[in-house]
Amino acid sequence: MKNKVKLNTDNYFISERLREIDISYFVLYNLITKKYEVHSSQQIDNSYCFTVPYKVLDARTIDYALKTRIENKDKLIAEIDRQNMLLEKEIVKNEIDTLKEVLL
Repeated sequence: MKNKVKLNTDNYFISERLREIDISYFVLYNLITKKYEVHSSQQIDNSYCFTVPYKVLDARTIDYALKTRIENKDKLIAEIDRQNMLLEKEIVKNEIDTLKEVLL
C-alpha cells in the first residue's frame, strides 16, 4: 500500500473503536489524497471499505462506519431514495416558479 500509512492508534482511539465494530477494520492515511480510509483485512483482493468523509478521525467516523455497514443497506438505499425524491420535487417546484416568472 504505497503512499498510505497505517494508523494503529490515534488521539480519539477511533482505530480501536472501529475494530470493536469489526475486528478486520484498520485505518490508513492516504498521503496523496490526504484523507483517512477504512479497510478490512477480510476482503479478498481489495481491502478498501470507505474514505472517511471528514478531515479528522472522530466519533462521526464511528457513526459513518455503522451506518454504511452491509447490514444497513436496505435502510441506506431507502434514505437515498427519499432524499432523491425530495430533490426532484424541489427541482420541479423551482422550474414551475421560473416559468411563472417568465410568463407573468
